[in-house]
Amino acid sequence: MTATGVRRLTGRDEVRALLRVHPERHLLALGDLDDAFWPHTEFHHGHGQTFMIYTALAAPVVVAVADPPEGDMTRLAADGAGLLPDHFYGHLSPEAIDGLRDAYEVSGATDHAYMTLRGPVTAGATTDVVTLGEADLPEITALQAAANPHGGFFEPAMLRAGPYLGVRRKGALVSMAGTHTWSPAERVAVLGNIATHPDHRGQGLAGDVTAALCRVLGESADLIGLTVNVANEPAVRCYRRLGFVTGVTTVGAHLTRRTTAS
Repeated sequence: MTATGVRRLTGRDEVRALLRVHPERHLLALGDLDDAFWPHTEFHHGHGQTFMIYTALAAPVVVAVADPPEGDMTRLAADGAGLLPDHFYGHLSPEAIDGLRDAYEVSGATDHAYMTLRGPVTAGATTDVVTLGEADLPEITALQAAANPHGGFFEPAMLRAGPYLGVRRKGALVSMAGTHTWSPAERVAVLGNIATHPDHRGQGLAGDVTAALCRVLGESADLIGLTVNVANEPAVRCYRRLGFVTGVTTVGAHLTRRTTAS
């Protein structure tokens, strides 16, 4: 399917050049240029803006984060709506939401900050942190369920995307941090699935395990970032203490194509 003013990008070098103009806005998409993720991506460009469709997870993900001037993303989203899946989870600029409202129902919208680490991590202890792997999957799944009773974003395949670290107390996994995307080739890492069991919050464990992970990733990544719900003020404060700063705010939402009566 083609769309007026929208073209599919097939060359990684061209995509990289577009995304690297404002890398703090394109954390997820830059990491997906890695060989491990690239075959599952589809990039489209128009009106000076770029969006990505990622298909390797249980549900498609669309990333449409605007570069200045942001209003042009509304035009790209409207013109490119026919290229998108009927159902997807989106990391979207508000301007992209505006461009998609005629074609899609939007639900569960929450504001998320894209935060990037500026310089070496500035806090966090390094003790009691262990490496997690597939053998720890039952404990990881249980911790994610306890920390995110309304549903999180962890999928077992993510354990193969990059390093995962955890903190144990009396043998039990009580805090963890991992990666959504990690690409030594692109020098990019996006943290994810950071969680602490409710019974162990308030002890600084999330900061400790996240700091330790940043130190590990710093050997292979120049751009380390994460996304966080802006309503999660304790998490935002934690990341700021570690040296993260907000680059842009996006909307996380589920979108379903509108149906027309026959």
